[in-house]
Amino acid sequence: MTTGRRPVVVGVENSAAGMLAVSWAADEAARHALPLRLVHASEWPADPAGAQAEAEPSRYDGRLHRAHVFDWSVETYPEAEMPVVRRSWAERRRAADEALLDKARVVAARRRPDVPVTTAAVDGRPVDVLRAQAREASVLVLGSRRLSAFTELLTTGSIAVPVSAHAPCPVAVVRGPEPITGEPPTVVVGVDGSAGCERAVGYAFETASLRGAGLRAVHVRAPTASMVAAFGSEAEVEEALIRLGETLAGWSEKYPDVLVERVTVLGHRVRALADVAADALCLVVGSRGMGGFRGMLLGSVTNGLIHHAPGPLVIVPQGGDVG
Repeated sequence: MTTGRRPVVVGVENSAAGMLAVSWAADEAARHALPLRLVHASEWPADPAGAQAEAEPSRYDGRLHRAHVFDWSVETYPEAEMPVVRRSWAERRRAADEALLDKARVVAARRRPDVPVTTAAVDGRPVDVLRAQAREASVLVLGSRRLSAFTELLTTGSIAVPVSAHAPCPVAVVRGPEPITGEPPTVVVGVDGSAGCERAVGYAFETASLRGAGLRAVHVRAPTASMVAAFGSEAEVEEALIRLGETLAGWSEKYPDVLVERVTVLGHRVRALADVAADALCLVVGSRGMGGFRGMLLGSVTNGLIHHAPGPLVIVPQGGDVG
């Protein structure tokens, strides 16, 4: 992965999943001898007394305003004093953002004290801010709570899908801690022969080499009526393994230290990859390919794995410098 000195960037949120992502990002930065950038994006209304404010007449001249902003209620003030209230509100929000970043910095420093850390509190939609940050990152790391796909659509966890679809760098979605496994540890990569898959394979080989891990390359075939009977045959499995080996051959020569296991599975792609990666350090996939329709920005399998991967998921884009 040719990245120069571009930092590992992590989107920080105030949750256990967010702090887990910070720890994972610190480890990634240490492995690649890169700096770590902690970013928190806040989207706040320009006028805190906006749509939720209640204006009512009073016995005094002018109007009084009461602004309810999330869980903090601003006291009533004459209209002329509202600019002061806005400044106070903005200052309090900024202080909260900085406090969160300070907390994340402590987590990163405890995890990897040798990694240089910078922070940035940025105003704007989190999706837009993180897409912009991705243009300067070697890897973008996001936390994701273990929620149902529907529930996750209503939370900040949903940013993983639109950010991954547009990011020019690999995006790591940390859904849970790396499993405690026996030796040797394993990196899993989904292989389907697409252009995006080639870059994902390169990223997976490099990761396995850096971590002293084996590589489990998995090709999943969605079943059809004709395939179900034939797939179990020795010839059918051997043909699939040969094609898989051809995809991996050049990378095995580049990383001779990585022991490769080739696996072919017949089944639902999301479920099969999640099952095979249950004990893996991470699961690596391409941003497209492995199912979906022409024109989709994110493959359907990759989209599904954002919600169902058992541990860290790394999504590698078709473009960029990988390998």
